[in-house]
Amino acid sequence: MMNTKELKKDNNLLSKKDFLTMVENDPNLNIAEFKKMKIKDLREFFKLTHKIDGQYKNYYGYCFKCLTPLRADYKHHENYCLDC
Repeated sequence: MMNTKELKKDNNLLSKKDFLTMVENDPNLNIAEFKKMKIKDLREFFKLTHKIDGQYKNYYGYCFKCLTPLRADYKHHENYCLDC
């Protein structure tokens, strides 16, 4: 894996709007169903969390802000480490 400083160049946590634009571009998916879903459910459905340097990545198990691996006792902070 790359250094976290290199990842911060273009590190974007995906929002609901990003997922809805992906659904709009796919004619096989019904956008009305996805508009009702929460962002947490959308990330689990698509198995994506970030867009880094133009590529979609799945960083579950990592802090969503600084991208460091989460320890087991950090799980109650919902994907963020104690420092963030």
